[in-house]
Amino acid sequence: MKNLTIRTKMTLWYSFMLLVLLSIFSFFVYILMSRMMYSGEESLIKAHAAQAISVIELENGRIKFAEPNELMTSGTYIFVYDKKGQMIFGSKGIYPEINMQRPSEEKLRVVNIKDDAWIIYDRPVYEENKLVAWVRASRSLASVRHALENLRDILVVTIPLFLIIAAGGGLFLANRALAPIDRITKTARAIGRGDLSRRLNMPKVEDEVGRLAMTFDEMLDRLETSFKKERQFTSDASHELRTPITVIKAQAEEALTGAKSEEEYREALEVILKEITQMGKMVSQLLVLTRGDEGRYRLEMENIDLKIVIEDVVEEMQAMAAQYGVNLYFEADKSVVVKGDQTLLTMLFMNLIDNAIKYNTEGGWVKVTLHEAKGFARIIVKDSGIGIPEEDIPHVFDRFYRVDRSRSSDGTGLGLSIVQWIVKIHNGQIYVKSRPGEGTEFEILLPL
Repeated sequence: MKNLTIRTKMTLWYSFMLLVLLSIFSFFVYILMSRMMYSGEESLIKAHAAQAISVIELENGRIKFAEPNELMTSGTYIFVYDKKGQMIFGSKGIYPEINMQRPSEEKLRVVNIKDDAWIIYDRPVYEENKLVAWVRASRSLASVRHALENLRDILVVTIPLFLIIAAGGGLFLANRALAPIDRITKTARAIGRGDLSRRLNMPKVEDEVGRLAMTFDEMLDRLETSFKKERQFTSDASHELRTPITVIKAQAEEALTGAKSEEEYREALEVILKEITQMGKMVSQLLVLTRGDEGRYRLEMENIDLKIVIEDVVEEMQAMAAQYGVNLYFEADKSVVVKGDQTLLTMLFMNLIDNAIKYNTEGGWVKVTLHEAKGFARIIVKDSGIGIPEEDIPHVFDRFYRVDRSRSSDGTGLGLSIVQWIVKIHNGQIYVKSRPGEGTEFEILLPL
């Protein structure tokens, strides 16, 4: 059984169950037909006995028959006995075994005579509550036996025939039902060879196999998207890490070629330190995103006053804003408390404000506002910076994606990806509005 295919197992189990059901059905049909036929014979022989009694008359103590022909019934043999049990009507030559036992009580019985079954019915005849005669009716059950034998033969022949037809039909239906499974297997093998573009493309049928095929295609879509993102992520990470490594290598090689002044060595070391710091920041951000993707980041949820958190971040970022010549403001009507992880929320606002400052213009501004709105804390980070082209807005949260490549040395391309992840794990929402030359607005909604 272990080496059999599913369709073969299904067909065998189906055939076995059908055989059991047909056998039980045939058994009950045979029993029911047998009882019905025997019951019919009993009713018929009693009716013939009653018909015989109706023509018996008593005259001067002697029995006579008003209509003797009524005693001649096709298939039923009628015998009449006096009250002492002496036969006064009937054929003695027909199976004398029928008359071997004299009637003594009203009785219906079946006896075997010469390999044949007979049904015999004895009934008393009364006249003024006095026993005057006996009527015995007998019928051969050969016709019943032959009919039951024919029924048995028919069942014995038809059950295997039906079973073969049903097994063939079951195998056909199993093949049709499991055809999508074969397609899934072939597609899975193709995927195993690296072809993630394959799909089942089954007709949309609302049955178990149809839903399985649809789910399989949806899974393939997610897998293909994930693998593409992973390949892109690996490629981007390699590229982003290669750049600072190349710079560090070049600076080190330059410092080692010939004698250099102290100032030149200092400049080389400062460049190396800057690139190492940038690499460390990138690795830390990658670690945060990786833990988030794998669900291994442990949230420390507590009641957070967003007004205090944002005030601290804005105060800390003032020095950077002054360095870029950007004015940084914060406005809040009142304290707004949410349930969240303070470390992550601080990182969220620092990344947004950091981007708003870096991608701004000298003399520009960054404004952060906080207030409640329909069960949410609504935070808006708006700037007067260079803005984002419309075609780039759907990609701003992609990892390593930068709109302005000319400023790529100041960032890792992971900040907004981390922002989106932090908002998501806090069950919040984030929206972007921007136009080139008119600045950018990030709106964040966090549930209270």
